[in-house]
Amino acid sequence: MKIKKYRGENMKEVVAKVKSDLGSDAVILNTRKFKTGGIFGLFAKEMVEVLASSERKEDEKRENGKLEHELQEMKSMMDNLMGEMKNNRQQKLSLASNQNLQELIDALLELGISHDMASELASKVVRQLGAYTLEDQEMIKEILQEELAKQLDNIEPIQLEDGRTKVVALVGSTGVGKTTTLAKLAANFALFENKKVGLITADTYRISAVDQLKTYSEIIDLPLEVVFTPQELVTAIEKYQGYDLVLIDTAGRSQNNQVHMSELKSFIKKAPIDEVYLVLSATTKIVDMMEVIDIYQKIDLDKLIITKIDETNSLGVIFEIMAKIEKPLSYVTLGQDVPEDIKIAESDELAADIIKGFEL
Repeated sequence: MKIKKYRGENMKEVVAKVKSDLGSDAVILNTRKFKTGGIFGLFAKEMVEVLASSERKEDEKRENGKLEHELQEMKSMMDNLMGEMKNNRQQKLSLASNQNLQELIDALLELGISHDMASELASKVVRQLGAYTLEDQEMIKEILQEELAKQLDNIEPIQLEDGRTKVVALVGSTGVGKTTTLAKLAANFALFENKKVGLITADTYRISAVDQLKTYSEIIDLPLEVVFTPQELVTAIEKYQGYDLVLIDTAGRSQNNQVHMSELKSFIKKAPIDEVYLVLSATTKIVDMMEVIDIYQKIDLDKLIITKIDETNSLGVIFEIMAKIEKPLSYVTLGQDVPEDIKIAESDELAADIIKGFEL
């Protein structure tokens, strides 16, 4: 507490000094009058003396300082509380998102999509929606379908050029439906597009395959050449000069039989073939499918045909194939009827078919 002494000729003057120095909240502690000057007590001048203190002002400052400190502490506590609440919320969202992510991955695995691809797709959904509920299932399907369609957008059917013979060979493992697929293509181009089509079969290991293609060729009224050696294949292709399209059926080869794969590679490389189409069945297990693709890519594949999509509900394999081989998809087949059960692949339609069975 500060105590100061003030003097003046009268109280008004002294009070003015106190207020000016200590402020209007100053406290007057003592007042006295005294005389000063004069001679032997005569003619002395009367003065006023005041003792004043700024105690209230300082107390107020102390109180204000204390209050400010308390407010600062309260603010700090609130900030910490809000921070904890935010962290808890983020943790809950993170846990919810992680749970959502795993649910999505499990649902996508049911569609025949591999774990790596399922994780990638699920992460894209969670990044867009965050923590979602089952009520968002239709929105999730829309996002997944859109993402799948982007990946499946590499579609390219057989393209014919006027005045030029296009030679196309179909290769693939035994039992994927190469011969039936070739017959469907031949019938569509010959009957519906009025193109001149010639057939060649190099599948002489299976008599039934030759007989099957002969039957189709007679029904569609198309010429058929049967070849046993690469040179015979070259000669057969030369016979079809002037045709619009030549379709070659090759023997089904197991990816595990290196000798047969070498023979097929020799057939393909020695003949003037424009495009080689790998025929894959949608019913094949994804692990086996990847092995087939690895082996057959040594033949310099150009495009893909996927068969039997009507025989499985796990069409995610199509997505896997496209991501693995990075080649255009041309056609899909969906039944045994010739020529009806084949169509040019469409990315939006395929994505819709893949996601059709999706359920959380």
